[in-house]
Amino acid sequence: MQAVFVHTADNHLGYEQYGVKERFNDFTRAFWAIVEDAITRKADLFIIAGDLFNKRAIDAQTLMHAQEGLQKLRDAGIPAVAIEGNHDRSYYRDGVSWLEFLCWQGLLTLLNPYMRNGAPELTPWNQQDMRGAYMDLMGGKLRVYGLPWFGASTARVMKGLAEQLAATRAAEDAAGVEYRLLLLHTGVEGMLPTLHGLPARADFEPLHGLVDYVALGHVHKPYEVGNWMFNPGSTETWGAEESAWDRGYYAVRVDTDVPEGEPRHTAEHIINPRRPFLRMQFSVEGLSDPTAFYDAFERRCRTTFREYGAIEQPVAGREPVVDVLLSGVLGFDASAIDRARLEDIVQRMFHPLVVRVHDSTRDNAWDLDDDQLDGNDRSTWQQLEMHIFEELLARDARYQQRAGEWAKLVASLKQMALGGESGEQVLRRLREERARLLHPPS
Repeated sequence: MQAVFVHTADNHLGYEQYGVKERFNDFTRAFWAIVEDAITRKADLFIIAGDLFNKRAIDAQTLMHAQEGLQKLRDAGIPAVAIEGNHDRSYYRDGVSWLEFLCWQGLLTLLNPYMRNGAPELTPWNQQDMRGAYMDLMGGKLRVYGLPWFGASTARVMKGLAEQLAATRAAEDAAGVEYRLLLLHTGVEGMLPTLHGLPARADFEPLHGLVDYVALGHVHKPYEVGNWMFNPGSTETWGAEESAWDRGYYAVRVDTDVPEGEPRHTAEHIINPRRPFLRMQFSVEGLSDPTAFYDAFERRCRTTFREYGAIEQPVAGREPVVDVLLSGVLGFDASAIDRARLEDIVQRMFHPLVVRVHDSTRDNAWDLDDDQLDGNDRSTWQQLEMHIFEELLARDARYQQRAGEWAKLVASLKQMALGGESGEQVLRRLREERARLLHPPS
């Protein structure tokens, strides 16, 4: 038997990222591009390993976009088989998910086994109930199993599945089944440090030799394990951290007539077309004042722009998303950072669809010296307050040289306010002393 199938997952249709409508369309375009490629390849099967949708409650346009892509597959004679991911499953009060609705329309087959004592029953999918653990294609030679999202119970359910598969293997072989696919919406523990509670690699081992290809979803980072387990990654950039990963889908060629011991499939990982997503980190270390900060930031943008030469001539529909992360220890007061000015620099340089600035900078750390506060004769509250004011002001390069005098000014302004003096009087004193401290007589 020879066959071709396309494996995708985590399409997240309907995600209007950052509240930008064009990002909503980007997720659809990514999915449609994979559909078109499957049609061009004359694939025998199109599988969706969970999270076709971004959320359980979708709007009409999201449903229409899914229907249009799936309809193209049906018109081309390519069956679509899917499982529910954690983002797809219906609310308990609703009872029916949107994937079940698409199944009812005949646009896909949704695999969802009956469960008994925590283990899936290996019954074929049936149209009446729209339930079942597997379906057969290619004259019964290609069998596709599927398990939806089971969360923390996934490892236990996989163990039960392995036991069922082992018990029925002889009967399957006698029935002429030559190749077996398994769709799972789960990841492997350790593949992404930020995701926990996933099955360990050892939990998958009982399935080895019982299925030929494990089609995974859920983790947005692509990976493969032993030419057996395959995770394509998300098809659009669902989060900024994903921009560094070569995500996409698999085009798989199956040949069961190869000599014994030879691989019975070849899986090509394809990076699908998607909107450019640029993540730029900028350290503020060593920048003593806002002027130096803005100058350095603009230089960094120019350097990044040159490196990012693919977008030097912006094309409609391909304007990038730019995500800026500020990090490091500030040498001046954080309130001096004008985020709008940073966004304007990025806009002029990259002409992005959207720009986002994340400020992860921190102030200079400081501690009071123990010898200043030891013993019973600790500093008075006024002295402690002055010490704190001076430490804080010394962090900003603009006030560093005369931090002691600035601290006295701040303390006096506080006393004026506590003493009931008017805001006008406090402001007048601030203006007078500020002029003196910033412009001392020569």
